[in-house]
Amino acid sequence: MTTGDEDVTAVGRVLEAVWRIEYARLVAGLARLVHDIGLAEELAQDTLVIALEQWPRDGVPAEPGQWLRATAKHRAIGLLRRRSRYAEKLALLGRDAERRESDGQDEVVDALDDHFGDDLLRLIFTAAHPAARGELLALLNRPGGRAHPQPQ
Repeated sequence: MTTGDEDVTAVGRVLEAVWRIEYARLVAGLARLVHDIGLAEELAQDTLVIALEQWPRDGVPAEPGQWLRATAKHRAIGLLRRRSRYAEKLALLGRDAERRESDGQDEVVDALDDHFGDDLLRLIFTAAHPAARGELLALLNRPGGRAHPQPQ
């Protein structure tokens, strides 16, 4: 075994010992901060992964327990900020959607209240078209699909 491997092994042993001592305190503090025990455990595990990546490279910090708590706290604060921004953006999107929906309803109401609108013009032009005149007259003679008796 080389000296580098021995250092990694020593760091791993230190991290394992610190993790066993600090885990409960770490999860409890995170749960108080994020109000979710499952999320607190997930953040604690993320902190362990960060320590596994950084400590062999940078060395074990002078206060490893404090380092774990500070790193986990920073991760939790970042998560809470992201969630807050996400909620703000959803609220903005909701307000925008409500505004667009109300604008759309106004357009529908205006179109229905228009007494001489596109639908009436379309009917006039259809009735005036020579190819559709026979079909339109037949349709007008049978409202609702029923044939009216022709006066004789």
